[in-house]
Order: sequence, then C-alpha cells, then structure tokens
Amino acid sequence: MGGACSGTKSQAKQKLQQQELNIVDQPYLKVQSIPQSQSSSRPPEQRSESGESVKDLLILYKKFTDFLGLVGSLDHLPQHTRDQLNNCIIQRSNINILIQNSIKRIMREQQIIKRVEESDYYLIHHDEKFAITFTQIMQKISTIILTELKDDQDFQEAFPMLIVSFVDLAQQITNVLENCQNFKTLSSKKFRNKQPITQESNCQKTTNKTTLQQ
Repeated sequence: MGGACSGTKSQAKQKLQQQELNIVDQPYLKVQSIPQSQSSSRPPEQRSESGESVKDLLILYKKFTDFLGLVGSLDHLPQHTRDQLNNCIIQRSNINILIQNSIKRIMREQQIIKRVEESDYYLIHHDEKFAITFTQIMQKISTIILTELKDDQDFQEAFPMLIVSFVDLAQQITNVLENCQNFKTLSSKKFRNKQPITQESNCQKTTNKTTLQQ
C-alpha cells in the first residue's frame, strides 16, 4: 500500500515538473513567429530578404566594433581625424542602445523575462522597427568611412593596414544596403502589379453576375 502511494506521489510530482517546464519554455517557442501587426505590412519574400540583410549587417557591425577597438587612444591624432572617429564611436553606441532597447521591447511583447544576451539577437532579425533605424545608422557609418576616413592622410599614416579594412567594410555595408533596397523596389512593384489584376477580376465577376441576372 505504501509502495503504491509512493508511486502515485512520484508520478504526480513528475507531472507537476513537466507542467512547470512547459510554462517556462512556452514564451521562447512563441518568439519564433513574427507578430501579425508587423508581418502583414509587406510581402513574405520581402520580409525574408530584409531579415537576411539585417543578419548580414549585424555581422558587419561586429567587424566594425572590432576594427574600432584596434584604434585605441585618439590623443595622437589630429582634431579632424579624432572628430570622425568619435563620430564612429557615437554611431556604435547608438546601435548598441538600439539593439538592447529593441530586444527588450520584443521580449515585453512576447512576455519574456530574462537578461538580454547575444544569443537573443535573432529576435530582431525580422523586426521592421529595428531594421529601419539600424540600416540608417549603418549607412551613416559607411558614409563616414568612405567620405572622411578613406582620404584622411593622417589616419592612413597612423593605421595603413586598418584603413584598408575599414574601407572594405564600408563597401560591404553599402552593397548589402543597395541589394536590400533593390529587392524592396522589385518586390513592391510585383506586389502593386498584382492588385489591379485582382480588382479587375472581381469587377469582371460582378459584371458577369449582373449580366446573368438580367
């Protein structure tokens, strides 16, 4: 009898633990899907391409922070060069804040309670609010490098190898942004072209129905 009671308690305990596990894990399963309010505004293929572009830009952003860390102290550089590098540092800080705030916002929407970690970055891959601001800041970084640092003789002399890496990085950023923009334009045209056909088809159906009634 005692053994039977013990077995029943053990089974009840296991069932309770499983229920608790499901409750804890469920929010993390939900975040895999994009909220309907965000996903319905653009064609699926365009959202997918945008997500891939964001992932590519996040990889390039990490490279940018690594390169910026190699510069070290700016005290030995002329004022103009320091100003441009300080601008890069400001843009890096802006992106860090943007990433943190965007992930926290999505976690609140998905009712996730935890500290933000790098493994949570997947949450922002398909977030339109994040993508809009993130791509704008990355464009600023690319512009600073290509229009200011690229032809800065003082920076070239101080970092002859690093400037090559910076310029190559800026060109990669530009390429990703251009490809993303081209795809958005093409997808938008395809999406708009489908609408008149549907409306015309509906109009034709209505006309045919009226004719039959007459």
